[in-house]
Amino acid sequence: MKVAFVHDWFTMPGGAEKVATEIIDLIQPHAVFSLFNFMDDESLRHITQNRSIKTSFLQKIPFASKHYRHLAPLYPRAISKLDLSGFDVIISSSWMAAKGVQKHPSQIHICYCHTPMRFAWGLESTYLEKYGYDKGLKRVFARFLIKRLKKWDSKTAPTVDYFISNSEFVKQRIRYAYGRRANVIYPPVNTEKFALHTNKSDYYFTASRFVDYKNIDLIVSAFNRLPGKRLLVAGKGPLEKQLKKLALPNIEFLGWLTDEQLVYYMQRSKAFINASIEDFGIAGLEAQSTGTPVIALGIGGYFETVIEDETGIFFHREHPEALADAIIRFERTEFDAHRIRENALRFDNTVFREAFLNFFLDKTFSLEHEMA
Repeated sequence: MKVAFVHDWFTMPGGAEKVATEIIDLIQPHAVFSLFNFMDDESLRHITQNRSIKTSFLQKIPFASKHYRHLAPLYPRAISKLDLSGFDVIISSSWMAAKGVQKHPSQIHICYCHTPMRFAWGLESTYLEKYGYDKGLKRVFARFLIKRLKKWDSKTAPTVDYFISNSEFVKQRIRYAYGRRANVIYPPVNTEKFALHTNKSDYYFTASRFVDYKNIDLIVSAFNRLPGKRLLVAGKGPLEKQLKKLALPNIEFLGWLTDEQLVYYMQRSKAFINASIEDFGIAGLEAQSTGTPVIALGIGGYFETVIEDETGIFFHREHPEALADAIIRFERTEFDAHRIRENALRFDNTVFREAFLNFFLDKTFSLEHEMA
């Protein structure tokens, strides 16, 4: 039985890439496909176990590495041109276009859906504003393109045989967007690597790609209102210059951290901060695994992973003032690092591996039987 693995794209390591790493290690696919690959070699080797990536024609477009998000209108054609005809099973890791690969009736397609297209299903206005397409003819043209992508996204959903969602939150989005049922298998958390550390330092911490929907500007603005509180920010991305210009001296940017450095800062942080609507939020559970509580926006996947006043604090409005108030409330609350880690252990990577393998074997059993 030949298996192909399809990931939307490889650029910077994030939560979706941690899922991809576990699936590739567990299933050992014969080939890995993607729209494009601009990731550094060391990170890529870790994820794919030295497999080369078979990319689409988008890989060859000049300046694509810097402007790949603007190539969205070409994603449907690019993903459909990937030739997966020689495989029996397709596993897609999709938040954009990977689920739209072409398949023939005898193939089985299992889609691990991180989310339906964000800008097509609920975040259209946010993306138009962030990318400067919210006025005049630009807005008209952008909305036309989004409508086409949304139609394509809906049209390709029936070609998926089985959907897996990364949270109950995304399960409901899949039902809304595609009218399909999904099984929830929570993403893996490496609780062994993110070990318990009870001696906390006097700083808050956040780590993320510096892209629009992560709301790092909201976190920075909140700490600008709290000059006596220290914030360390890890990550990189297109908004880096803008964020650094916004930040006051109590905010320090650490750049992109190695895994060892990330663990170090997570372990010693007073609290991990998240201000975005996350589909799941692996980083928040990595923090909890070290015994570090979380201060998070109370929308999305964090509702499934944080127990309020036991493992973290929620704020319920996307505004710096709401986060600042939550930080003040946090400092009046006592937390037990051991109880926090206990919550994270429910999402350990061994739990993911067992659930995914059982699902995979169950759905491909009939195919294996036919080929025997």
